[in-house]
Amino acid sequence: MAVRGRTLRLAGIAMTLTLALSACTGDNADDSGTSGDASPKRTQPSDITGPIKAAAQSAGSVVVNRTEVSGSDDGGEPTHEEIETSFAEPVSARVLHVGDEIWTLDVVDGVGYLKDQSERKSNNRWEKLDAAATADRLEHGTLAGLLGVLDGATALPETATASVRGVDATCHTFPLSGGADATARVCVDNQQRPVELVETNGDQTNTSVFTNWGVAIDAIAPPAHLVD
Repeated sequence: MAVRGRTLRLAGIAMTLTLALSACTGDNADDSGTSGDASPKRTQPSDITGPIKAAAQSAGSVVVNRTEVSGSDDGGEPTHEEIETSFAEPVSARVLHVGDEIWTLDVVDGVGYLKDQSERKSNNRWEKLDAAATADRLEHGTLAGLLGVLDGATALPETATASVRGVDATCHTFPLSGGADATARVCVDNQQRPVELVETNGDQTNTSVFTNWGVAIDAIAPPAHLVD
């Protein structure tokens, strides 16, 4: 009976040691971040840019004012585009381009119609474009054209809050590939949709201002008798 009692006491001591070791192991797991803190860790630029692009895609459409300014010695004039575009396929969009050329593009269910308003062209006639020409003219009107610059981010951004064009926004400034001073600053609203995107690279600055997320795009094909 004495031996059996001693055996039971030893078993109890072993059980106590096992429980103590298990508790220590659990504490170490919390310290290493494998348990306890469930918040997501941002380790690469796409952790931030991915949700921004997804929010834009989910909104479905947007109105954008895009201005490109170059400070180079060639004296080029700023280029301005007023864009209304959907992100559905096939695309519907409207673009007014003012720069070295002035033209209007209407895209209705993927079919593009161009009215060249430069001096050398008639103001009344439209040209029906093939798919390649439509895509070329709509370069800045697709989701990739508007936000694709964010894919060039090379590191996590500097982040701050600011009032941007009357919106309480969170602004992320990313370094970009392609130049030591190339950056993109994207400011987003509380739904992660862009309010403003400013891309700088040397003496060139591209600024896009986003409004009216989810707007219905009123793209209408021109009358057939005015289409060449």
